[in-house]
Amino acid sequence: MKKASIQDIADRLGVSKALVSFVLNGKGKEKRISEQMIRKVFDVAKELNYRPNQVAKWFRTGKTQTIGLIIADISNPFFGKLGREIEREASRKDYKIIFCSSDENTEKFEEQLEMLVKSQVDGFIIAPPQGSNPQIEALTKAKIPYVLIDRYFPEIDSNYVIINNYTASYNATKHLLDKGYRNIGFITVNDELITMHGRTRGYLQAMRDAGIEPPGDYIYKLPFSHEKEDVCNAVKRLVSMEDHLEGILFSSSKIGLMGLEVISELGLNVPDDLAVVSFDDPDFFKVCFSPVTAIAQPLEEMGRKAVQILIREIESGKISTPSKKIMLKTNFIVRRSSG
Repeated sequence: MKKASIQDIADRLGVSKALVSFVLNGKGKEKRISEQMIRKVFDVAKELNYRPNQVAKWFRTGKTQTIGLIIADISNPFFGKLGREIEREASRKDYKIIFCSSDENTEKFEEQLEMLVKSQVDGFIIAPPQGSNPQIEALTKAKIPYVLIDRYFPEIDSNYVIINNYTASYNATKHLLDKGYRNIGFITVNDELITMHGRTRGYLQAMRDAGIEPPGDYIYKLPFSHEKEDVCNAVKRLVSMEDHLEGILFSSSKIGLMGLEVISELGLNVPDDLAVVSFDDPDFFKVCFSPVTAIAQPLEEMGRKAVQILIREIESGKISTPSKKIMLKTNFIVRRSSG
């Protein structure tokens, strides 16, 4: 089937090719084209399934209508879902996504960033790995539009969309404490990452506010690129402590999914033997043997706001001053796993 062109739309309406081009490029009002004609052009374009030539558009506008998305870990259900929401919102705005996963590796992240810059993406949405400050600062100096998501660097003035990790973790731990649990473990990853640092602080403060000073053994920090064996070692160490472990807070859904599998393999029942709460809320949490109490992040809102901020900068040609700093609330969903 022949691809519809601007000329086809012009022929159907009996108008000039220039008029159709002005309308499709958002210059209808500027060129004093009537609202009725603008609607007709778009109606016919939709009817003919017209798709703009992106290469030609780049030569004309200097924009590719593409966004570089670099997430931290594609194996983490949280980032998979967040990426989908970002792609969905970008598609609504007629932007395409080039998707990369850094695996929390700074060198890999730098390579991906360079590749996307060479691909002439219009801007970036990034969940930056720990230690990538220089690359983010380089984007700032180069005035390349970007939005950080899920985490940020306090020393860099940047656009970001995050949640309040401290409050979310504090409330989750307090929920277990209010249920009567006292010996509560916390399995997380290296808290040099600001996201996890906030979650660790929230857990510790809730315990201390309840008059409990948790020993260091109550907190198990996994490597960034952890596998089931790492989580297995963490759960086994916690449940073998002299003080009988009563509950666990998992700092991510990836850790939570692996942790639940290990708990089952150890022959423990949730919540009878061990109460469980986890960050994030993948579908599995809703239907597993003991539905999991979860800290659900507003993924749709996070993705939508990140895309909107970025496209506003791309299309205005101006970097936001001051930067857009958005902190969203989580939704705490109580299910059977916490007793």
